Amino acid sequence: MIEEEVLKLIKPSREDENKIEKVIEVIKERLKGLDFEIEGSYRKGTWLKQDTDIDVFVFYPKDLGKEYLERNALSEITNRVRDLDYILAYAEHPYVIVYINGIEVDIVPALRVESGDKAITAVDRTPFHTQYVTSRLDEKGKDEVRLLKRFMKGIGVYGAEIKIQGFSGYATELLIIYYGSFRKTLEEASKWKPPITLELIKPSKTFTEPLIMPDPVDPRRNVTAAVSLKNIATFSIASRYYLKNPSIEFFFPSRKVEERIKGDILITKISIKEKVTEDIIWGQIKRSISKINTALTQYGFKVIDTQAWGDNSEITIAVQLESKDIGQYYLNIGPPFYASTVESFIDKNENIWIGEDGRLYSIKERKEYDAESIVKKNIVLKAKYNIETYWLQKPEDQQIMKFLRKTPTWLK
Repeated sequence: MIEEEVLKLIKPSREDENKIEKVIEVIKERLKGLDFEIEGSYRKGTWLKQDTDIDVFVFYPKDLGKEYLERNALSEITNRVRDLDYILAYAEHPYVIVYINGIEVDIVPALRVESGDKAITAVDRTPFHTQYVTSRLDEKGKDEVRLLKRFMKGIGVYGAEIKIQGFSGYATELLIIYYGSFRKTLEEASKWKPPITLELIKPSKTFTEPLIMPDPVDPRRNVTAAVSLKNIATFSIASRYYLKNPSIEFFFPSRKVEERIKGDILITKISIKEKVTEDIIWGQIKRSISKINTALTQYGFKVIDTQAWGDNSEITIAVQLESKDIGQYYLNIGPPFYASTVESFIDKNENIWIGEDGRLYSIKERKEYDAESIVKKNIVLKAKYNIETYWLQKPEDQQIMKFLRKTPTWLK
């Protein structure tokens, strides 16, 4: 079976475990004397071969409060890893990312609370997530989670970060706990129609997102709140097609041959000149894309598609237009002759005429008809950056070919 093949590729070996354990020993030595725990997919046994971060949570008494984590706890942690390769990152509050032997270790300060529903910060729930998952997944269940994670990675819907807006690792674990297996999850997901509610526990508030999975350790929270409708749809369609025709293509998409350029494609390359975390950068990139699409449409361009890819230092935005040439002037449609706004229209316009339909019309000059200029003006990044724009002449790399192709390789 395809799943057995995939599992051989993604299940960590003893050698992989040894590599992780050596890194953990380095961190344990640095954090000696603090109240810390290893959490995340490594601790839960659902991590993938050569594809894991280590999550370390340092706990402080809840009475110290959230402000203590930001001021004192962060300083204490950074002092202990100062000689290692590290950066500060930001979620609800700052945390430390350390890189050791090519492995990322996230060291997160948190408050020690009695239960998940008593969480003061979002990360305070984490040990309860770990307990919940490990108490409900046996070795077979952990492998089912691995298959679901790799499937979601293959189709591009894995990761709750802003850049992706997909399924978190915890969400995949809960899906397997809820449905029982990888196959059963796909069978049910193939029939999803929003709003979708999956209850391992009754929610303690009303949720409005398209996919609702109350957190069993804190039913005030929807685990899948960050999952976009696009990613729900992608997962549902991919599930349907995999069940019809199982293929390794869903787990490890192949590279396709060069695609023909359709329309005009503006490529914008952005180089970030400061150290900023991905979530911050990609929140701003998403807002930029929205502003770019709105502005281009307002100025008369017909936008086919806009996508972005990259990391927190090098980003590409591709804008596909029906045509980059829209002309300096455009037809301005005015009110019908009997409307109260006729005089105002006449006062504000030139080259006015009355059409066969009884409406007033005029010719107006576009305020902006250079797509490159519009795109540059609507990029909203707070960090310092360099920018380069050009019109695509031929496909340059796999990511651009993927953008041109549109259709996922697993679909067709």
